[in-house]
Amino acid sequence: MKTQINNPALKFLPIAFIAAASFFSSCKKNNDDDTTNASLNANVKVVNAADGSQSQDFYLDNVKLDASAVAYAQGSNYFSEKQGSHTAKFTNSGSTTANVSFNVSLQADSNYTIYYTLNGSTSASVVTTDNLTAPAANMAKVRFINLSNAFTANVDFGLSATSKLITNLAARVVSAYSQVAAGTTFYLYSAGSVTTMLTIPATTIQAGKIYTIYVSGSTTLDLTYNIVAEN
Repeated sequence: MKTQINNPALKFLPIAFIAAASFFSSCKKNNDDDTTNASLNANVKVVNAADGSQSQDFYLDNVKLDASAVAYAQGSNYFSEKQGSHTAKFTNSGSTTANVSFNVSLQADSNYTIYYTLNGSTSASVVTTDNLTAPAANMAKVRFINLSNAFTANVDFGLSATSKLITNLAARVVSAYSQVAAGTTFYLYSAGSVTTMLTIPATTIQAGKIYTIYVSGSTTLDLTYNIVAEN
């Protein structure tokens, strides 16, 4: 025998179900658009510049950005992250305890490198905005950061003692970009000095490339340079 159900409320269930499904589908689409729309995102990479440090994990809003920890003198690729204000921290690999925590503000369609470094014996961070506009033909773009604890004074970077590109650069401050020919050699000086502290050889600089060169080391005897290619 066929049973007929005459409850009027049940007649509206299919309509209500379709409406609800449409609503949730619409919400999911909007959320997906927010997270995948590249115009809303910034590009972020991290570099471990703290000599003697353990490999570092990097967290943005308590989410670890890379499965692989970043060893000293190494860096990650760029990650696409939402614009806006974020909390950030570096931790020793495998730990969630912050060595240094800080806020970082990201602008859409901008590129950033975040350095883990030391201020004396204290963990610190340096955030740079990366200009990826190509240099002129047959040229490279280079900027500098002093991340060494070896200097009590500021530093100069030059092509020679009498031809300095950057003068009186304070610790953990990023310089402006300079355009240079491929194969340029750079020299590091204590500010105002003509005595070379470190030589950065010509073979590292290629035409069309954009670089940040940072200096690390705890004393003048273990000064070293590292080059971060940004493109």
